[in-house]
Amino acid sequence: MMYYIDMFDEVIEANNKQERKKRIRRGLFIATAAVSAVIIVLSIVLIILWRVTYVKLDDVIEIPIVYLDPSARVTVDRTADYLGHPDLVLNDRGELITMYPEGHGKGAIVMRRSSDMGKNWSAKETTPESWSNSRETPTVYSIKLHSGEEKLVMISGCPAWKEGEEDGFNFSYSDDGGYNWSEFTNWYGKEWAEENGKEPYDCIVAMSSLTQVKRRGFYVNEWLGTFHDHEFNMYKSYLSFDIYGNMEWSEPELLLGEYNDISREYNLCEPEIIRTQEKLVDGVKKSELILIMRNNKHEGGSMACVSYDEGITWTEPVFLPNALTGDRHKAEYDASTGKWLITFRQVLGIKPNVLSTSKLYGVGWVAWVGDEDVLFALAQGDWSKGCGDAYIVLAENHGGTLDCGYAGTAVDDESNFVLVSYGRFSKSTVNPYILSVSFNLRDMLGI
Repeated sequence: MMYYIDMFDEVIEANNKQERKKRIRRGLFIATAAVSAVIIVLSIVLIILWRVTYVKLDDVIEIPIVYLDPSARVTVDRTADYLGHPDLVLNDRGELITMYPEGHGKGAIVMRRSSDMGKNWSAKETTPESWSNSRETPTVYSIKLHSGEEKLVMISGCPAWKEGEEDGFNFSYSDDGGYNWSEFTNWYGKEWAEENGKEPYDCIVAMSSLTQVKRRGFYVNEWLGTFHDHEFNMYKSYLSFDIYGNMEWSEPELLLGEYNDISREYNLCEPEIIRTQEKLVDGVKKSELILIMRNNKHEGGSMACVSYDEGITWTEPVFLPNALTGDRHKAEYDASTGKWLITFRQVLGIKPNVLSTSKLYGVGWVAWVGDEDVLFALAQGDWSKGCGDAYIVLAENHGGTLDCGYAGTAVDDESNFVLVSYGRFSKSTVNPYILSVSFNLRDMLGI
């Protein structure tokens, strides 16, 4: 009898174990289902929140937005490696020359040429041996002497990428439209510092601008160049000629003078100088200089100020609207339309959406178009005349990075613009490449 009782107890115990396992499995299933439901609901909420709070360009730009037709784009150079930071110049022969380093801000400098306003670009042209070891982004300009002679000049800074590397800036020039160039000569670097008992200059984006200056109301063979250092001091240095015709650069001095503390506070850099069109005042042709600066703190907009004395002194810097806020401004005046076009990398100190870990927003490579009186007013903090005519999205940047938009600009007498920049302008690319865009501003604006 006891035998059957024991068997019965074992059966009951087995049934209880099975029942406990079923309850556990049901509990796990319910818990898993609940967690999954929470995750699904949370994901839906986050997606909705991301979409609802995502910044739209129309919401932050104060002027009408125009998207450039992709057919206006031409790939200048694209490899598996990083290419970036080009500049551009239009010589007296009607040829475009673009230069850029094979690397992020440094590397061998590549030069290409276009004889048809950016429709086609040459293969790499032969360049001086010293260009193979460039340490910064090249900048290139055409300067016109009183004699009528054109010189192309190229500057490449030698900043302190590592402590103790600061070495002034390198300089090269061409007398034949860019077919032959001088080897680099170094200015205000270590050799000069040792000879003069001073410290070498730490030159970043030299020269971010180069502007011919006036003395007593008349243009002279002298040009004001600008750069900055790692402490965000902005400097000016004057390019001139000695009695033998040799080019010289003056020892750098602070650009903003009494407002240098503002430069350091907001990490102002990459200054662009714009000369206003000459106006006849009391029988004398007068013009002013507008200075636009990258605000590398990205707290507030880019900044600007005005000089009434050829860059000797400046008004106090003020913030610009979103439509002019970004990095590395380059300006070109279009005499055909009477408009200024300023290209730059869009960077706004705005979170792209409430979920983003980034505090910066930007669509890519853009340009501002507007009248000079509006730009002049904005540079003095006066927004009463509006914020410009149009905001052109030249090319959207992909890959989750703002790395793009340093550009060179050129325009002919018929309002045909060519701009060259770099970026990840297609979704399939890994590294940025060099792109040119061409358009007629008059047609684009319908004027």
